[in-house]
This record gives sequence, structure tokens and C-alpha cells, in this order.
Amino acid sequence: MEQKKRMLLSGYYGFSNAGDEAILSALVSSLRAEMDADITVLSASPEDTSELYEVDAVQRMSLKHVLGALDNCDMLISGGGSLLQDVTSMKSLIYYLSIIKMAMMKKKKVMILGQGIGPLKKGISRYLAGRTLNKADMITVRDAQSKELLREIGVKKPEITITADPTLMLYPAHRDAVDKLLLEIGIEPDDEVLAVSLRDWGDAAGFTESLVCAFNEISAKIPAKILFLTMHLPDDVKISKECAKAVQNSAVQPQRWSAEELIGALARCRMTVGIRLHALILAASAGTPSVGIAYDPKVEQFCKSAGQVYISLHDLLNGKLADTVVQQWLNSNQSREELSKMLPDMRELARLNIYKAIEALKRS
Repeated sequence: MEQKKRMLLSGYYGFSNAGDEAILSALVSSLRAEMDADITVLSASPEDTSELYEVDAVQRMSLKHVLGALDNCDMLISGGGSLLQDVTSMKSLIYYLSIIKMAMMKKKKVMILGQGIGPLKKGISRYLAGRTLNKADMITVRDAQSKELLREIGVKKPEITITADPTLMLYPAHRDAVDKLLLEIGIEPDDEVLAVSLRDWGDAAGFTESLVCAFNEISAKIPAKILFLTMHLPDDVKISKECAKAVQNSAVQPQRWSAEELIGALARCRMTVGIRLHALILAASAGTPSVGIAYDPKVEQFCKSAGQVYISLHDLLNGKLADTVVQQWLNSNQSREELSKMLPDMRELARLNIYKAIEALKRS
């Protein structure tokens, strides 16, 4: 009888970020579907994580608990998301590399799974990431640019496979449950809905004003209710409520929804407009076409890979969002058909992350 495998998952888990929680949900359910596995998660909110996903979870910032979890695992999986970058902060990069390095020192298998690597702007970041990741057992990345960056920084030894974001393996919650959630905020089953996912941009000149102007124009031109999704709590709440207050016929997601509930809600929408990357990925998983607002190369890269339209922040500030959304709304049936043809291959690429994890485990 084959011994149960012990997996330790490291990522941005336990922070009420819907995208990262969707990644965790996808990894836990997919690993369990393919192998007999005990799963432990490094989390900022261990009790919540343990209850939500029925896993063991330990405090990610407790060295004692992290070392204990590493001692008791067969493999560390670092991913997915954009963990290995130095734009957010060097502290974040050092944290994730340190977890990887400790696993290697304990002779554990290490897999970098479905990540978007970079940006790595500092020389020291590139050196540390390259030196550490070159000792990994397996690396999968969600786009070709990430693989290219890894090769640039000297990662030559481990196999690097281009896959897709793990959240593409998820499916929507039951239609009745989703309809109940939407009814609570005034969205009827036969309403046309445009989903919108925003993020705060601080003091950027004209950002919120440009969004409000665009969505008022959109609301005047298309017969749809606008649903503002708050993907990262509480960060996205303020700007979503601010825009909803100024835009007619709109509603705001009132509390945290699971990844499956979000996909279900997005499946009920005719189209999605998103700044948050995982709103666009979850929309694709729901089969719903989208318009991305590319504040970061990762948004542009995903939109291209999924055949979806995007504009830049510069385009947004110059008033191009409304015309783009209205045009895509009119073409949404064709876009949905094209996306439905691409989605099976995208899902299979996402599953490849799990197959590669199993392959790495079996290697001597």
C-alpha cells in the first residue's frame, strides 16, 4: 500500500485575498483528487484556513511552526500567484525564498507551482532568486515571460514547464446558491450584469474620477446592472463603494464569497471589467469574456493568452474604457464562443501543475 504523501503549501494565504484563496482552493481539491495526501498550509490566519479547506494550517510567520511543518512534509509547494517579485517589497521576496531554502536544507522536495515570476528589478533579487530556484526539483510557471526571466537569472537545472494559473481548475458553485447571493443585493436571475473588479490606486491623479465617468457612460449605453466585486478585503471595499455610490444601477459584493461563489456570480454576468488579475482569471474559468485594465504586465499577459481585450492605465485616464467596454459588450456572444473553445485547453494546462507535482514526488 502506497504511503500517504505529506504536502506543505506556501503562498499568500490567509489574507482575505480572493485570488490567492482561489489558488489554495484549487490546489487542495486537485491534489486530493489525484493522490492520498495530508496537506498543511502556511497561513496568516491558520484557524480560518483550517476550517475553510479542511487542512492543517500553521502560522506562516512563526519560525518554530514553519520548521515543524517542514520537518513533517515530503514536498514544499510554493505557489501560485506572484510570490517571487520585488515590486511589493524585498521582505516578501526574502520570505518566500527563505521558506524554499529551509526546505532544501532539510532535503525536502521543492516545487515552484504555477507562478508568475517577477518583476525582479534589483540585482540582489535576481541573484538570490536565481541561486535558490536553480536547486528546485520542479518549476511550473503560468506564462512564457516567467520562464524567460528564470533563464535570464540563471535557473538552468530544474525542468521549467509553462502551465496555467491553478484557479482555472475550479468550477462554479450551484446556480441556486449563487442566485440567492445575488438576490440579496438586488440582482434578479434575468438581469443583464456587468461585473467590475477594482483596486485602490492611492493618490493617482484622476484615477477614481476616470472610473466613475467611464461607468456612468457605460451605464447610460448598455442595459445592465453593474456588480462591483471586492476581491481583496478590505482593500477593494472603499473604491468599490465610492464608484457604486456615484454610478446608477449598481451593487457591491457585501461580504467575502468563496472562489466557487465568485465563479458562479461571474458565470451569471455577460462580461467582466477587471484590474485585479484573478477577477479576469475567474471570469475565464466561468466562461465570461472580459476587458482587463493592465496596471501590471501580468494582466496584459493573461488577457493575451486568453484572447481577451485589455487597455492600459494610460488609456483609462484618457477616457477609453467606456468605448472599449461598450464595443466588447456588443461583441460578447462571439467572445464567449471563442473563450469556450479555448477553456478546455487552459484547464488542462492548469491540471498539468498537479501532474508535475506528482512526477516530482516520484523522482528519487
